[in-house]
Amino acid sequence: MKNYYALFLLLFFVSVSYAQQSQTLIVDKAWVNDSEEWSDFKYAGQIVFSTSATEEGSLRIGNYDFLYDICEGKAKFSNKATYSAAEFSHPRKLTVTTDKQGVVNSTYEGTLIFQSDKDYYSVIAIVTILEKNGNTLGLKMHLKESSKKEFAFSLKPNS
Repeated sequence: MKNYYALFLLLFFVSVSYAQQSQTLIVDKAWVNDSEEWSDFKYAGQIVFSTSATEEGSLRIGNYDFLYDICEGKAKFSNKATYSAAEFSHPRKLTVTTDKQGVVNSTYEGTLIFQSDKDYYSVIAIVTILEKNGNTLGLKMHLKESSKKEFAFSLKPNS
């Protein structure tokens, strides 16, 4: 009976730590850098980022207007709703720096994948995640092939 109790406790603690690793974040404020000039920007609806518990740097992104904008409408989907969600997957960590305030900037290169039924489009993106004390504060991203537009977001947890 002790073994079952120990196994139950082990599974409980593993599931609790697993659940804490993934989180849903809502964009509080958005900025766009176009031609070396940052400006505030508002998108229709909320932009939602969901972090992955299984792979560091992986994200799920939800917002039609933002995803259409970052890809500049290059993907020609038969179902336009495919622009509603994308997966930033297969991240490869490029750099990690910590600023004077203790904010950790982790930069990843990965594939931004749009997929729905027969529609599929992928592009290489660069994402920088800003964290402090385990909390994600912000995010910056741009496409690798076209760095003329960069997007930055301040984030808050979904509560």
